[in-house]
Order: sequence, then C-alpha cells, then structure tokens
Amino acid sequence: MGILLAIHVLTTILLILIVLIQKNEGGSSLFANSGSGGMFNARGTSNMLTKATWVLASIFLLNCILMSAIESSDLKTEQTIIDESKQ
Repeated sequence: MGILLAIHVLTTILLILIVLIQKNEGGSSLFANSGSGGMFNARGTSNMLTKATWVLASIFLLNCILMSAIESSDLKTEQTIIDESKQ
C-alpha cells in the first residue's frame, strides 16, 4: 500500500504542475516559444501537455480505484469490537 500511496502523491503533484503550466483556451503554454514550427511551438506544446494530462489523470483514477479496492478488502477481514464480543 505504501508504494501505491507514493505513486498517488507523485501523480497528484505532476498533474497539478501540468495543469498549472497550461494556459486557457488551448493557447500556448509556459514553454512555448515564438520560433519556427516544432514540438515546442504553441500547438505542439499544447498537444503534448494535453496528452500528459490525460495520461496522469488516468493513472490517478486507476490508482484511486486500486487503493480503494485493496483497502475495502482489508476492512472485510478485520473484526470489529462487536464481532469479538459475540464470540
């Protein structure tokens, strides 16, 4: 569970940074330059950041579901005080 939590924190920080780097309305980003075409022009950077956002959001969502499933299975195996008193 510790590894999943570390992945979750790292993914969250990266997702926040990627979203903050992007500008509104699909315009250029912080790293875009006014030079000729290429990967780091306004459109190329925007596409790259959009893809990175989708990948990180997917990892975040899958990690949330996985951690929730693991935690709920751990809770089913534990007995409560009421269950112990019945025995």
